[in-house]
Amino acid sequence: MTIGWMLAALLALPTSAARAENPPPAPLELQYHLRLMRPSTHLLGVEITAGKVAEAALDFVLPAWAPGRYAIYDFAKNVQEFEALDGQGRKLPWTKLDKQTWRVEVGEAGGAVKIRYLVYANDLTGSFSQFDTSHASVTGASVFMYVAGHKQDPLGLTVEAPANWRLISGFSESTSQWAFRAANYDILVDTPLEVSPECTLDQFSESDKTFRVAVHTYSQKDSDHSKLLKGVKKIVHSEMAMLPPPDFQHYTFIFHFAPGLALGDGMEHLNSSHIVVREGLAGGGLSDALEIAAHEFFHAWNVKRLRPAALGPFDYTRENYTRSLWFAEGVTSYYSYLHLLRCGLWNPSEFLQRLADEIRSLELEPGRQQMSAESSSFHAWFYDRSPQMQETNFPNATISYYNKGVVLGLLLDLEIRSRTRGQKSLDDVLRWMYANFYEAPPASSYGRGRGYEEKDILDAVNAASGSDFTAFFERCVQGTEPLPYAEALAAAGLQLQVDVAPGSPPSLGVLIEKQDRGVRITSVRPEGAADRASLSRGDLLLAVDELPLEKVSLQDRLRAYPPGSEVPFTVERHGRQQRMTVKLDPPIPTVYTIGEMAAPTPQQISLREGWLAVK
Repeated sequence: MTIGWMLAALLALPTSAARAENPPPAPLELQYHLRLMRPSTHLLGVEITAGKVAEAALDFVLPAWAPGRYAIYDFAKNVQEFEALDGQGRKLPWTKLDKQTWRVEVGEAGGAVKIRYLVYANDLTGSFSQFDTSHASVTGASVFMYVAGHKQDPLGLTVEAPANWRLISGFSESTSQWAFRAANYDILVDTPLEVSPECTLDQFSESDKTFRVAVHTYSQKDSDHSKLLKGVKKIVHSEMAMLPPPDFQHYTFIFHFAPGLALGDGMEHLNSSHIVVREGLAGGGLSDALEIAAHEFFHAWNVKRLRPAALGPFDYTRENYTRSLWFAEGVTSYYSYLHLLRCGLWNPSEFLQRLADEIRSLELEPGRQQMSAESSSFHAWFYDRSPQMQETNFPNATISYYNKGVVLGLLLDLEIRSRTRGQKSLDDVLRWMYANFYEAPPASSYGRGRGYEEKDILDAVNAASGSDFTAFFERCVQGTEPLPYAEALAAAGLQLQVDVAPGSPPSLGVLIEKQDRGVRITSVRPEGAADRASLSRGDLLLAVDELPLEKVSLQDRLRAYPPGSEVPFTVERHGRQQRMTVKLDPPIPTVYTIGEMAAPTPQQISLREGWLAVK
């Protein structure tokens, strides 16, 4: 049974209030056809047929972004050879209204409209698509247009590919099925396709549901998938034990192991996930694959069903703002770490060190003093893998909602456990929100449930814990005050230790990149040594005290000086060389660990054991 048929009754009907206030246009008969016939060209062929057209014109729109990645990519830039035909195959006039909208003139008679176009696809990420001789990785938002005003209409999809290829997706459990039904456009683009002659497939059962693990790789060394499959089974079992079983009958993990890519990736979907790993499975990629899988599978609850109000139904033409990504993404990362511990893939020491690393990352960001978790979430559209065509001060002015969200998840979890003497935890907040925002309300055209606002997170924490967390949210979520690590960790008999790494040089207070003749400053830390000396972003450091940086690292040069030394640098700025003296700061503490306090109380030990228990 396909995901479209499983959810059709829930996903195809608008609410009674919406019907009364704004009746939708009469549904179209929509059929999508995807042609994958010339892999070496990287060109996907798309054909969309709309039947029972009553309007005089139809607007076909390609999304500007893909849900799950908060950046405007303007997928329409890769569309070519667009054409429109009527039911008899005669060409229809069309015009481009804006960067992503094609208006087709249907005429008075109406009837059927067919459009055809090609999409260039050669990027393997969770947002883009790739079509080459080894596979087609298709993410729907980058390929399929929708008909404006008809995103809620049911549709069909057929896929045409070379004879020896097979199709794996969340639409079905059969690799030989090439035709599908979807309840609406949102479901279509929320179901990535992997079409390939090389992709392998394994499966297992958990809680009467089928889970499939698909692997696409370029290396014959990656043929043994047993450890990957075993790890995914453990993750699924642990996460399914925490929250109510989601309303799917089957779920598909699609893994790509692609050494050489600049970035790995992961993208959540309604009943599948799309995971890209930069290393081979046999060459170190297993741990990354399992960590991403733990994150993306937890999204089956947190984001795909329990979701911020802005994240479904979507406006695909523009940014969809929310201040809750710290919770949707960052807390999901916290739970990915927690479930890697709970299922036994990590031990407590590995879990605590990962949390210490997250604290380190946040504390070393100057932007933590300027940007709150809510602000980072809201402004994600500026920097979430978004191409930058102008210089920005992001290294000094921003933080990651992933990173701070993880840390806030840790602090909230421990604070709830402390206030309730271990009887409640952040788990209870997630379960409360899932019941009140996803399971209880009626269905809409997007799916069950309703989205939550930022204030609803605080209300949920208060309700689940029986305590008032208003002050915590004002300081730590909405504000930029220092976070209460010591108090939270002490509840579990733990403490944060911050040290300088042995052999660390004095601090210049810059970020740099190596170049042939020296090092280029890419960022100057506010109030640091370089800032006080008027060094600037873009300066090329050629020498330290006349000793060149061409072949010796800046760190090695600086190790020769004690903190407080006044050191001359040879600096090139705008093609001109000058000498500038810098008074070096003490080394920056970069070693963060979480360890046990001396003589913890029985209550602290009990809380820690409950938190770190392998389940």
